[in-house]
Amino acid sequence: MKMIFISNNWADAHQQTRLNALLKLNLSIVAITVLRNYYHATSPLMPIVIGNVDHVSYTKRGKVYYRLYSHLSKHAKTNDFLYVFGFDLMLIALISSAFSAKKIKIIYEVPDIRELFFSKSIFGKLIRWIEKITIPKIDLLVVTSPDFITKYYVDLRKISVPDYLVIENKIHPQEIEKSSLPCVPAIADPNRKIRIGYFGVLRCPVSLDCLIKLSENHGFEIILRGIFMPLTKHYEKIVQETTRIHYLGPYQVPQDLSSIYSTVDVIWAVYPFSEKMIGNHRFARTNRFYESLYFKKPFIVQKGTADSSMATLLGNIAIEINLENTNQVIEFLSENLTFERLEIIKNQLQKIPENNCQITNEYKDLEVCLQQNKL
Repeated sequence: MKMIFISNNWADAHQQTRLNALLKLNLSIVAITVLRNYYHATSPLMPIVIGNVDHVSYTKRGKVYYRLYSHLSKHAKTNDFLYVFGFDLMLIALISSAFSAKKIKIIYEVPDIRELFFSKSIFGKLIRWIEKITIPKIDLLVVTSPDFITKYYVDLRKISVPDYLVIENKIHPQEIEKSSLPCVPAIADPNRKIRIGYFGVLRCPVSLDCLIKLSENHGFEIILRGIFMPLTKHYEKIVQETTRIHYLGPYQVPQDLSSIYSTVDVIWAVYPFSEKMIGNHRFARTNRFYESLYFKKPFIVQKGTADSSMATLLGNIAIEINLENTNQVIEFLSENLTFERLEIIKNQLQKIPENNCQITNEYKDLEVCLQQNKL
């Protein structure tokens, strides 16, 4: 079986994880991608690059869309499947398929739902109208959270969902590599500051403001790993001038996960704060949620998010805060974030079944769909 893998961010660790899993299904894959200012990419394939894009710059992507359409017009007829990331690239794939002599099956993956889909603007209404028309035309919809299907597409948007699979952002344990870096002692030193780790895409200004204050005045040590986004890039200089908050640069997934999680006491798994009642935070589950479960590391979540709801369902295994009032958050954590509290949460995390954070049969289900051509 042959597949064209279409990526809207070649350096995204999630998309590379999915590509590696697809390659293990013995598919012959050609990759087409756009590049972004992001992490350094490590991939088993050399992709066809159709352009460079900035985040949320849809009006400047005309050449990218034209190049993608051209490649699909030439090569789609010799392939069986398109696996697509990105709503805009999925639309180009659908248009190409409509004019193709050969019916090619389209698999569209939704890791997140962008804020544009919740906008009350004319453009937001237009994109939701297009979404309602196009999603039923997809042969297989892959989502990273079950809430995307039940709560977003079905309940909120009233969209007729095609065949779908849920492949959560769970850990692939066989890919986790051990690190030789020193670990935090198993028995906490009461004289040592509690270390809070904020890892991944450092996109939330409210989180960074809160963490800086916790480090300056309240005795916590903060470890940042990942990349800053345009909205938060200026924090890199601020962090350099702050004593107990340390930015240690980007990291590679999954190679570095063991080492970075071993160097902190608690994970800042707080979803980027939004004052909006409805948004991606209501449906998506973050990588840090699954990673914290896997490494049995206590974590902090934002109230009203899918992560918070699931943490409560699993037995109150996280510390919940509300960044709507950062002063209250700082006061609450200063009083309640103690080694004793963390030890209680660690004991609760030990009871969580592994299938809540580790991949099990998800790719076998996908393989069956592909082999039997059920799409």
